[in-house]
Amino acid sequence: MSKIPVIIDCDPGHDDVFAIMLALASDKIDIKAITTTCGNSTVENTTQNALNVLNYFGRGDIPVAMGCADPMLFPLDRSAGKKVHGESGLEGPVFPTHNLKPVDMKAVDLIAKILRESEDKVVIAPLGPLCNIALLFICYPELKEKIAYITLMGGNTYGGNVTPSAEYNIWVDPESAYVVFEGGVPIIMHSINSTNMASVDDATVESWKQIDTKGGKLAVELMDFYTISSKARNKKTYNICDANAIAYIIDPSLYEILYTDVEVDLVGEHTRGRTVTELRTRANGMDLESYYQKYLHRHYRKNCGAVINADAEGFAKLVTESLKKL
Repeated sequence: MSKIPVIIDCDPGHDDVFAIMLALASDKIDIKAITTTCGNSTVENTTQNALNVLNYFGRGDIPVAMGCADPMLFPLDRSAGKKVHGESGLEGPVFPTHNLKPVDMKAVDLIAKILRESEDKVVIAPLGPLCNIALLFICYPELKEKIAYITLMGGNTYGGNVTPSAEYNIWVDPESAYVVFEGGVPIIMHSINSTNMASVDDATVESWKQIDTKGGKLAVELMDFYTISSKARNKKTYNICDANAIAYIIDPSLYEILYTDVEVDLVGEHTRGRTVTELRTRANGMDLESYYQKYLHRHYRKNCGAVINADAEGFAKLVTESLKKL
């Protein structure tokens, strides 16, 4: 079976690195490129972090392109990202020096080139704010048909993690998220709520210490820092959020999906950045299409597959087996 062509758009980020490791270890995924964006740290830092990881695993053949340095309308606010990931966006591991550099091409242009030249439709996996993907949709709308689907980590189906209403990746740049969610490309949304369902526990993290591979070693170093903020809140499990977006490509059966209507709130005083997810099956005793037309004056569309349940045991097993291969 031929591999699935995938572009990973990310802001590494400890959980981004787990996502990259899953993709590197998988015999189902062909990583066409890694593109970087601002988010957990500055785009300069996230780009260096991506290069460090690829060099560590001897995969300098995978092109890395630097993307957006700021969200669409406002300067980057990375205070929440810094709290979890540290100043560099990837505190903890110490990587060897190397000479890898990003390609001499903007992220949006590299993504466009790959889409244009690919014989097969390409899966795009955004793991950070959607700055680069929105720019792609704006600059190269004709290439949207070359995207098989988008599997992203971001958004919320109920509570957020930055505000009561919004998750970090969408909250950072809701305007870009709006462009993507309204863009007509199939989306699988791994929200902060669904990824929490796939959190790993101390026993799983402890078991990684027995994995005598580069992947096992790096996983332990990542978690030594990544768990600090969770433990400070007395949490006993750890959400490796971004890895879910890649795990879905490898094994979709790990996730239960509800195809429904999702809108991004841009203007709410208390809800800016919320992904308003329709979880009802009926409203006012009416089917949703009838309700939407009568009260909201538009069609009930199913523009997004929202993950509503995840197999935590299966996810942990996939991560563990992937680390053994690296």
